[in-house]
Amino acid sequence: MAKNIKYRQVDCDTGVSVGIATVGPSGSKSPNLSGLSPKFMTLDGSWRFGTCDDSVTVNNSNDQYEVTDSEYITEIQSATTTRVEHWKIRIYELEKQIRDEELLNVYSPTVYASAPYKYDAAVAFLNNGTANAGLTTEANARGITVTALANKIKTNHENYITIDAKIAGLRGLLYDRISSISINTSSVTTALASYAGITTTEQIGTLLRTPDNGGFFIDTVAGISTNIERIMVPYYDPGGLRDRYDYL
Repeated sequence: MAKNIKYRQVDCDTGVSVGIATVGPSGSKSPNLSGLSPKFMTLDGSWRFGTCDDSVTVNNSNDQYEVTDSEYITEIQSATTTRVEHWKIRIYELEKQIRDEELLNVYSPTVYASAPYKYDAAVAFLNNGTANAGLTTEANARGITVTALANKIKTNHENYITIDAKIAGLRGLLYDRISSISINTSSVTTALASYAGITTTEQIGTLLRTPDNGGFFIDTVAGISTNIERIMVPYYDPGGLRDRYDYL
């Protein structure tokens, strides 16, 4: 039989909890408890949860506690909630970074202000041949035909819209996934499996490796030497948003 345990690492030499005394030069390790099997760690790494033999007498004074299934599951749920809330904030921060790189640094603020009416005027001209004063004036000042100007405006604006849509779509994809995260609380085993699932990854593309970027390498999953690198990103964690954009 085994029982649930919550514990801290201990000093390698003294065996004293790292939460009680400063760790010595030898570092820290798991306490010497019969059958100890670590399964879960709080996000800050300060506490660990697992099981040990039922015969073990846990030492509360050394940061070791027997916990119920309910208490164990509550810790898993708390860590999940914290991670989800952080990811929901992080996804918008990363979205802004990509928008700055792909849009703000390419299109000036005046483009944002004038784009809607200039695009409508350009499309109207290309459809019916009637140019408004703005198009005619800008084309004359630039020294090109109204048709050439209208096509430039249309192309640039639609390119902007496409980039914006890709960024928004990917952010929405991840935000929806993050919002769907839940923990199966029917048992400690199912809760742990649910928690492990939020760190899963997925393939979003491939990269051809050449001598200039490393050449052949060993694909540890397939166990073969190849020059085709699989691009993997987290399924939920927004940290892979930039790669998702680049490989969309």
